[in-house]
Amino acid sequence: MSKYNPLSARLAGHAGPEWRASFAELEKVLGFPLPKGARTGRAWWRNDADAPHVRAWTGLGWEAGEVDHVAGLVTFRKIAAPESTGAGEFQPPARAADDTPAILKRLEATPKWNLALVAGGLMIAAGLSLFAIRGWMRRR
Repeated sequence: MSKYNPLSARLAGHAGPEWRASFAELEKVLGFPLPKGARTGRAWWRNDADAPHVRAWTGLGWEAGEVDHVAGLVTFRKIAAPESTGAGEFQPPARAADDTPAILKRLEATPKWNLALVAGGLMIAAGLSLFAIRGWMRRR
């Protein structure tokens, strides 16, 4: 669950094609202050970023339009109809079916890794043992 779901719910319930909101209004909807990057930079409002706050509006077919940092205003525009969920209530944007990082997928797909990890551990233990024996022999 994303902390930006309240924004998704607000946009899902908005009937018009556009919603102009103040930063204070957004903070009231979200229940927490906007980050500094939202108040001062344009990158935070990019519609092509793969960030949870961006998915809150793009997942429902909205885009962030004009952002007036001086006045503290942002305009959201509906650009596509949201995907139908079949239910009469708001559903947060769906996450990818498999959020497992690619490196973990590769590790799980090759059982040889287990053998390699065990062999590597044994090699390290053997090397440390040799150093210990060598040090012990020098003291004698």
